Amino acid sequence: MALPDHRQGDHRLSYRPTTDVGYLSSRSARREEGSLAPKATSAHRDLAPGSRPLKLVKLRLSLALLAMAVLPLAIAAPLAYTVLDGQQYAERLRAERDSTALASTVGTRLHRAQERVARTAASPLIVGFLAVPQKTASATARAALLALGSSDDDGIGDVLVADLDGNVRVMIHDGKVASGRPKLPADDDVLAATLALDGSDAYASGVHPDTSGNPSITVAAPVLAPDGSTASGIVRVEVSLSAMLASGTAGLAGGNQLAQLLNQSGAVLAQARDPDAGPGDGTAATARVPGFPDWRIQVTTRHQPPQMPMGLLGGLAVVVLALGVLILWMARQVIRPAEELEASRRRLRDMYEGARLDALHDALTGLGNHRAFQEEFDRQLDAAKRYSTPLALVLIDLDDFKTVNDTSGHAAGDDLLAEMGRLASVNLRTADRAFRVGGDEFAVLMPHTDAEAGRVVARRLLAAALETRPGSDVPTSFSFSVGISAFPAMAVDRRQLSAQADSALYWAKAHGRTMVQIFDPARHRNLAVDQSDGDLSSSVADIAARRALRAVYQPIVELRSGRVIGYEGLVRPTPDSHFANAGELFAAAEASGRQTELDQTCLEVVIAGAATLSPEAILSLNLSPRTLEAPEFSVVGLIRLLERFGIGPNRVILELTERETVDDIDRLRLNVAAARAAGLRIAADDVGAGNAGLRLLSQIQFDIVKIDLSLVQGGPQQETSLAVLSSLHDLAQRWGAWVIAEGVETPEQLGLIRNLGISAAQGYLLGRPGLALDIGSVAIDTLLVRDDWLNKLTRTHATLAVSASPGS
Repeated sequence: MALPDHRQGDHRLSYRPTTDVGYLSSRSARREEGSLAPKATSAHRDLAPGSRPLKLVKLRLSLALLAMAVLPLAIAAPLAYTVLDGQQYAERLRAERDSTALASTVGTRLHRAQERVARTAASPLIVGFLAVPQKTASATARAALLALGSSDDDGIGDVLVADLDGNVRVMIHDGKVASGRPKLPADDDVLAATLALDGSDAYASGVHPDTSGNPSITVAAPVLAPDGSTASGIVRVEVSLSAMLASGTAGLAGGNQLAQLLNQSGAVLAQARDPDAGPGDGTAATARVPGFPDWRIQVTTRHQPPQMPMGLLGGLAVVVLALGVLILWMARQVIRPAEELEASRRRLRDMYEGARLDALHDALTGLGNHRAFQEEFDRQLDAAKRYSTPLALVLIDLDDFKTVNDTSGHAAGDDLLAEMGRLASVNLRTADRAFRVGGDEFAVLMPHTDAEAGRVVARRLLAAALETRPGSDVPTSFSFSVGISAFPAMAVDRRQLSAQADSALYWAKAHGRTMVQIFDPARHRNLAVDQSDGDLSSSVADIAARRALRAVYQPIVELRSGRVIGYEGLVRPTPDSHFANAGELFAAAEASGRQTELDQTCLEVVIAGAATLSPEAILSLNLSPRTLEAPEFSVVGLIRLLERFGIGPNRVILELTERETVDDIDRLRLNVAAARAAGLRIAADDVGAGNAGLRLLSQIQFDIVKIDLSLVQGGPQQETSLAVLSSLHDLAQRWGAWVIAEGVETPEQLGLIRNLGISAAQGYLLGRPGLALDIGSVAIDTLLVRDDWLNKLTRTHATLAVSASPGS
């Protein structure tokens, strides 16, 4: 679609192109904070700090670093398990070795003790002693018994000789013959068990504590009668296991260590009723005592936690520390570019917001300008529809403003405009919003106000203008004319409100001026007002069917050489279309839902008119995203249309302007990709005009970025606009996109954008839209020289005026 050329001057509200820098009045913003702030759009969210792509980068990086941090643990866990398991295995081997050594030592000592007791019992001295009842043992017999009890290496302690009745005949205790002669207990089974043996064996009891609580074993051997047929008594000794292992161990395996294991470290000499039974709970190893099948040595666990080797722990610590340093370094290397990109996005956003606020502000009057009015109008009307509240639109036009400029000079005209801005700020209500929408035209939006209440406020403002103000820059009175319409009593949409107020204003100026008029359908006739939505739809359909449009082309100039490299195709309604300008036509098409149909017709008209275009020149076509995402739009159909008139796709640029909400962004991306694949280039139009283009810039890749005239015209006066211009140019260069500046109307603006490095531009200064397609070049240097000459001439006149003044 060829969109209306808003730089033509044939715009509703008598909008003058040189004042359309579009943005917000800071004074109005301070009066009601946030009331004129633009709604948050996806473009603002995309430019906001902490945006979703950077968050995803940080999240993924965090997950990757977490995985890397777990890696040392994954390596150390099996290694530690192996070390600890090795320690447990070594502990088991030690227990088995200790139990085997203990069993061998105990077995050897017990055998030795049994043999000595058996030899002593077979001694003739002992046999003869027991053969005679009540006989006292001879000195030699006592010496033999003392020698048996003094054998420390076998651990033999108390020694006694008892007869068949259990009477103790002699007893050796602590190396001395005891004086008393006790009788063996009646329940002592040692006597019976020993007497049941033949002369070659000895009896060994189970482990039991002695009188001191130490583990001991009773060993006994029968004493045979002199004839050797029967036993006459027994020789009985107590063998201390502790003493047996603690003495005479220098030549044995284990030595004192074995004694310590037996007495202090959980080793137990047990008599097993079941020789095949395994170790009990807590037993690390067990070994049978040689020669004693029903005895075994059990070594229990020490209950000490396994110890990690300090060398291994130190190595793991070094690995973890090195890996941590590596992770931090890698994280910094990954995050630094993301942070730099985020900082760049933040700076661009801040500069954009600053330029936006400045560009919404009319510096001369302190009010919002035309762009701010358009955005606030949409917001206020949406709120009025949502909450069913009234909204009044007041249009104001200064009377005889041209006469003031012609007779008193433009400085006086500027003072008059500034005074009107001051009166609006002082006399309007807090909720009202005033804007300068044209050269001498103003608009006021009054929420929660009907037409009659709007008339009262407008008359109060007119009365203030008609008063004299001795201390003001405009001490004399001045007047203006007013047209009013209101929602919902008189109009239901923005188009009707604007058309009705404009018609009432036009009637007031034509019938005497200095009056306030509320729209009256009987007196204030207007085609756009009178037509219903059905009539508008029929009118747009009729224009599309008859092609009641004419194509005009504005040159696009390469700034270094001045060569015209192509043209932007625009349309104008023909006089018989009943639409005053292209803006009114496209507003009607949008209101009636025939925008896509009108776009298709505009494409055909513009392409047909460009059939004679030079083969080297490019052709730029305006297209709404709403049309590009429509099901009936076809890239193949567009290519066929271009081929019919001999225009190659590689010479065509499609300009997308986000003037309405995009409903199906996925389909839009698909059609854009198809157009690019066919050879067409895609341009983002009106970038910097409020919110326009920012959402598309954040979601679609563009080959060309066209900077809106509001930034171009605001650049020479406002540093923020200049900063945004530079940032957009740098951003486009990063994308590999080509930059075209729109709306160049003064040599000063031309010099500015050329100094910034912008390669191409279009505007009234370089060429107005027309029918000609054969403009060869533009004398860029001549325009810039003319600007310098005008500046010098202006300074000379100012100097002469000062020197001629009475006070000089």
